Amino acid sequence: MANLSRWEDIKKTKGEPSAETRAGIEQDLDLGQLIFELRTEAGLSQRELADRMGTTQSVISRLEEGGGAKNRIDTLARVATALDRHLVLSFPADVPDKLTDAVQVA
Repeated sequence: MANLSRWEDIKKTKGEPSAETRAGIEQDLDLGQLIFELRTEAGLSQRELADRMGTTQSVISRLEEGGGAKNRIDTLARVATALDRHLVLSFPADVPDKLTDAVQVA
């Protein structure tokens, strides 16, 4: 998993987080992992994805390292467009146990 070392870095510098904080961090890391997997599945380098988005490789690196909750929806929409995907936001009353190609936040 691409983000395992990032999680270990967070624990070293900030100590063991509360359950709520940990859940948020894990969601951020899951989103970064999903972006990494979709990018590599598309056969793109970080630089190629960045070029498609009109940004820099370092931005893609930060996204994949778990920029997560700090990311704006428009940034995530640009990632989806660059990967020929769709960004779907939803507020359903019931959520399935597992969503494919998605990060479940709540």
